[in-house]
Amino acid sequence: MKRFIVKTLGCKVNQVESSYIRERLESAGLLPAESETTADILILNSCAVTENAYKETKKILKNWAKLEQKKIILTGCAGQVFHREFEKFARDLNLKDFIILGQREKFEIEKFLYDIEKNPKTIVSNDLDSCYPLILRKFFGHSRAFVKIQDGCSSFCSYCIVPIARGRSRSLPEEHILKQISIFVEQGYEEFVITGIHIGMWGEDLEKRKKLVDLLIKIEEFLSNYGKLFNIRLSSIEVNEIDEDFITFAKNSKFLCHHFHIPLQSGSNIILRKMNRKYSAEEYIEKICKLYELFPNATLGADVIVGFPTEGEQQFRETYELIEKSPLNWLHVFPYSDRPGTPAEKLYPKVNPQQIKERVHLLRELYQKKRSEFLRSQIGSIRRAVIEERKNNNWIKALTDNYIQVLINSQQIEFKNGKIIYIKLKELNEQYVISDNIKI
Repeated sequence: MKRFIVKTLGCKVNQVESSYIRERLESAGLLPAESETTADILILNSCAVTENAYKETKKILKNWAKLEQKKIILTGCAGQVFHREFEKFARDLNLKDFIILGQREKFEIEKFLYDIEKNPKTIVSNDLDSCYPLILRKFFGHSRAFVKIQDGCSSFCSYCIVPIARGRSRSLPEEHILKQISIFVEQGYEEFVITGIHIGMWGEDLEKRKKLVDLLIKIEEFLSNYGKLFNIRLSSIEVNEIDEDFITFAKNSKFLCHHFHIPLQSGSNIILRKMNRKYSAEEYIEKICKLYELFPNATLGADVIVGFPTEGEQQFRETYELIEKSPLNWLHVFPYSDRPGTPAEKLYPKVNPQQIKERVHLLRELYQKKRSEFLRSQIGSIRRAVIEERKNNNWIKALTDNYIQVLINSQQIEFKNGKIIYIKLKELNEQYVISDNIKI
């Protein structure tokens, strides 16, 4: 019997879709392999958001080319956008059983397994007009359930390749999402991460136009029927989607995690306009401070792009100072890289790579300082946390509702992956907080 392995690069949506690919293949009679060397079929679900992700895709394919008698399938964002480049790359590597599947085709991957002739083959369509209605029966290897609610993005930020790779925003219907959550509840999951490419756009394309908060209210009502505690965590939300309706929901919710990831990208209004971001630095800081006022113990996170074309010292300084003075306490810092076909690719002057490297270092130093201060401020607090994994015989790792990684002595609790417990944060230990399990 044929064995396969699926390797995933990139975002939470890719992780959901890789799980679905795995389920399709198992339903077709294939078995998951323990390693790349024991697999007959190697599948890479790729990412194209950064130049590093593109390079990593090439690196993996190059390594796989050294393994004999393997079918290799490339799919995901890099496969969709750069399929011609990867066709040539496969020829250069002398890959015989190689196929590229587009975003739509990967959801029916089993149909293409035995359709690989002895030369590279590409099946990539531009049919990105609907959100494929996938349902996961299980979410292999995860303690928290990722619930995909939409695909694509219609924002068209000037640096971003996602609308090219995944199309405009398309929503899954509310009933479909609740069905997926019900399946996950039956499987024992207690935390649900609301996931998509741009979740704040959910509902805009439905026949009866809705907002994300409408869906969140329905999810909370649905979960309340079970008479137990759950976590609802948002993967990311844009600052201009945090309106009064959202604030009201957040204040009243029993389940919403106090963890808000709100992309910033730049603290300079000049750069934000060139990025085609639809808010100002002042609007951003106002909303972040509002959330901090309501949820002073929340993790408030942001993405930041460093070295966007034309970014000078003044624009970087504005970004640095906004973050420094803000209540942000978690950062994901990206060095800018040109993405083919985006407006920013044609924007000059480019920032010197060494300058980008230095600025990234400065922001990451600032992040470490702010995160440490936040973690220290949480010592002694009581939070709910979801059990994630056993680190060794002595420690169990968990994640709090406000996004703090904690370690609990394994003698205090029974290990049950995905279960919500209450803990008291006790002592900071590098990236973890040592905590005690408590009864409430």
